[in-house]
Amino acid sequence: MDVGEFWGLIERAVREDPGRARRAGWIQAQLAAREVEEILEFEAHLDDASDRAMTWLMWGAAYRIFGGCSDDGFCYFRTWLMSLGRDAFERLVDDPDALARVPQVRSLAGRVRGDWRAEEWPEWEELNYAASEAFEGVRGHGATIYRAVEEHRTKPRLQTLQDEHWNFDDPAETIRRLPQLARLFPDPAAGPLPPVPVVPDGPVPSDETDDARGGGPVPEIPGQLTIPGLPE
Repeated sequence: MDVGEFWGLIERAVREDPGRARRAGWIQAQLAAREVEEILEFEAHLDDASDRAMTWLMWGAAYRIFGGCSDDGFCYFRTWLMSLGRDAFERLVDDPDALARVPQVRSLAGRVRGDWRAEEWPEWEELNYAASEAFEGVRGHGATIYRAVEEHRTKPRLQTLQDEHWNFDDPAETIRRLPQLARLFPDPAAGPLPPVPVVPDGPVPSDETDDARGGGPVPEIPGQLTIPGLPE
């Protein structure tokens, strides 16, 4: 299974079913019908994609959206990023602040996090288990995929986050590094926010107030990302 086939399975699963657990179950069933080598290759591609998104800047973006983000939560957030499709994933890995222009993220802004429905949370935990469960189904109860994947690998996984570490609770640093997300999910303790920068391919934003800091109208962020095949 090459990387294109890996992304093809992810993207087809999203089209097949809106429910995350059922999507992962569909992927598991597809893998269970394949050779063991392909199951291992899927898991290796999943690990590689997850590692690509494993940066302090992306973790800070998740922290801002969630209002805090654990190690496990960040893992599930990175697999959720994959559900947006390969093109969007690559763009967001390069620019995590562009999450402020993803419809599924924008729909959460200005709302109390406790009111978010389970399927709205930007997480996809179940995808992490699809290949391991398919592997166990093929090899028998108790078979674990992790050592087999490591033996199958041609290059080692990343062990540390590669970019600059920073304090996610520092309002000034968050505004500097993630200006659009800082405006979309404001910290009431941070004080007035500076104007959001205009992205080159987007329209000039309209005048805005600080009402969004109190859960009011969602601020206009230029250049909204459109994710094909997903509801806006």
